[in-house]
Amino acid sequence: MKRLVPLLCLWAGSLFAVELMPVVVEGETPPATQGEDPLDEKMTLTREGIALFGPAAQTDALEALQIEPGIVVEATDPYGLGAVTARDRGIDSNFMALTIDGVPNYSIRPIGPRTGLYDLENLERIDHYRGALSPETGPGVGAKAGMIALHWMRPAAEATGRVATRFGSDDFYKLYGRADTGEIGGNLRAFVSASRADAEKWKGEGDLGPRTNVAVGVVAGEDALPVELFYNHTSQKSHDFMGLTYDQIQSLSTYYDTDYQSSDRNASDYYDYHKHDERYDEVQLGMQGACFGGRCGVKLYAADYLEKSDEGDGKGTVDGRRIGMSVFAMHTFGGVETEAGIWGERGWLDKYVEKVKTDPTRAHVGWKWLNKNHGPDEMLAPYLRAATDAGAFRLEAGLRYLYYKAAANDTYLGNNPASDYDTAIATGTIAPGGAVGAMTYREWLPSFGVRYALDEANELFAKWGRGYQRPYRYSFAAKYAANSGGIRDKLLSEGKDLESVIEQWKMETSDLYDVGIRSYVGPAELTLTGFYHHHYNLLSTAYDPSLGIDYLQNVGDATVYGVELQSSIEPVRGLWLYVNPAWMQSRLNKNLAMSGSQYDLKGNEVPETPHWTVKAGGAYRFYGGHVLSLSARYIGERYADVENEQKVPDYTTADLRYDYAHGFGDGTGEWHFFASVLNLTDEEYVASVGSADLLEDTPTYYVGAPRSFIVGLEARF
Repeated sequence: MKRLVPLLCLWAGSLFAVELMPVVVEGETPPATQGEDPLDEKMTLTREGIALFGPAAQTDALEALQIEPGIVVEATDPYGLGAVTARDRGIDSNFMALTIDGVPNYSIRPIGPRTGLYDLENLERIDHYRGALSPETGPGVGAKAGMIALHWMRPAAEATGRVATRFGSDDFYKLYGRADTGEIGGNLRAFVSASRADAEKWKGEGDLGPRTNVAVGVVAGEDALPVELFYNHTSQKSHDFMGLTYDQIQSLSTYYDTDYQSSDRNASDYYDYHKHDERYDEVQLGMQGACFGGRCGVKLYAADYLEKSDEGDGKGTVDGRRIGMSVFAMHTFGGVETEAGIWGERGWLDKYVEKVKTDPTRAHVGWKWLNKNHGPDEMLAPYLRAATDAGAFRLEAGLRYLYYKAAANDTYLGNNPASDYDTAIATGTIAPGGAVGAMTYREWLPSFGVRYALDEANELFAKWGRGYQRPYRYSFAAKYAANSGGIRDKLLSEGKDLESVIEQWKMETSDLYDVGIRSYVGPAELTLTGFYHHHYNLLSTAYDPSLGIDYLQNVGDATVYGVELQSSIEPVRGLWLYVNPAWMQSRLNKNLAMSGSQYDLKGNEVPETPHWTVKAGGAYRFYGGHVLSLSARYIGERYADVENEQKVPDYTTADLRYDYAHGFGDGTGEWHFFASVLNLTDEEYVASVGSADLLEDTPTYYVGAPRSFIVGLEARF
């Protein structure tokens, strides 16, 4: 708590300096802005904000949200090249939606978005929606933790070029280039960009790259109805960091540099047996503009991705493809703004884990997880939204219907000598009771919001909506196939099988309530939000006394509530400040039984949900092209497990950055230099926790990177 004092003093001092009237700084866009309508519950990080407060390597969108209250971003390296996750209001970012111009991005193992697929230099802005989402904000496999919406920077109207280099600690580098064609023939614009980044792990052996990206954008047609095409390719090879145990973090300085070993190639903890090799390709084609007195649009998209991982004595593969379409129409009828649309998607997925020897041969010794889908998964989500102003009030209501069909699936026994997946499926044996038919899930997701303007400088708002997360069956199927703890034998002995368990599952849902006040106090924009989020039907491992075994059931129930302040303060021209504190409480609402024993979990805190977080900092532009920015984060104590027996210490980190931009003498462009110090105070801290949301899990602790340095040089012409 003592670390909160200087941060809160900074915020209080900035408020004493302001006058009671709104101020607009002409010609300058703040690095971060709040949505014009507080009902959106949106923060927008502008292009300048992405550069100043995003990851130094400009590779991971999730790290760009570090400045927001209540969200704990967890990264294992200083550049966003390694694993990046987060907890937002107590919910894991795996249950967060991510879209790029409305197209969803996600995978499995773990299920959830892949936030490191795009060069952030190619983005116009990042919008982050929280709480109860309106139905038009975008689709995904889950959204109870909010949504990140990325937006492409369109091709420029004039021919331009941009080249950038970055170098930093641990042999980090990134090379980036982009060329915009400008107008061609009066109705065509395009860009192409490419980048390559790499760094050594800051501890242990191995690299975090190389990571390569290629992006292409084309805009054709008249401004009233343009056709847009975007393509993105990302591939990356990276070694993992080894997590620590709870006992080890009790002596953090002693074990801070502990990692996978590099001397014994016949052991499962050899560093080269823990790595990833991933490739993603996405393309979208869209058209929108004025039609029938309103606005409408259509978008087609496709994605192809391949994720391979070495996991000690296993090798995992996720091989997926998706195609989808979204259509919307907006119109105003008698003062009522309406929007209707529909999103549909089909996805094909192969996923398997081969068991291999932990020696240089990496020879096949069976399968940990072998299964086959029959046909695609399908999702369909029509929606309708309406909003109107009535005097000082603004009312909005929305409804989305979500339909999800999980494809039929066969789970195979693992004692198969074939190391090739197709051969193993052709010659393999389906586990007894391991055939699961197609499953359908349906959910209505309403939302309602009201805003009331008290006066020109203050407005109240309240919103409620339903969140969701689709079921994820594959981890349980793997345990069933392996007969872990005799689970398959016990189910079969009672006349049950894999399908009879899964068909009992429901869609996880949430009631998300938010109330708040938006105030303009002099040059400060302040939004104080209170939230109460209740999450139902959480899949948790629990004991079934009728069978005498543990398995996944919809028995979890949790509540997270609290208060957040988000600020944007411009006390003088060229100076932008923020202080964003949050106070949260969380609790599990039910006891759980496991292995015949009752666990007293009711009232325990949700893992990785600190009571206090404070984000503070700002940017100051002086003498024209000079910018100095500072961002600091305080993350309070939090538990890592549902039993609340393992507590993670609090920590404070800060990053400092200096930028200088200057135009070329002939006026044809500019060059830009920056230097950053990350983790300025060289804090030793636990940055990321592989939390134990289930009783059977054991938390794994990943430490944050030490003080790091990075410099960059860029030319725009």
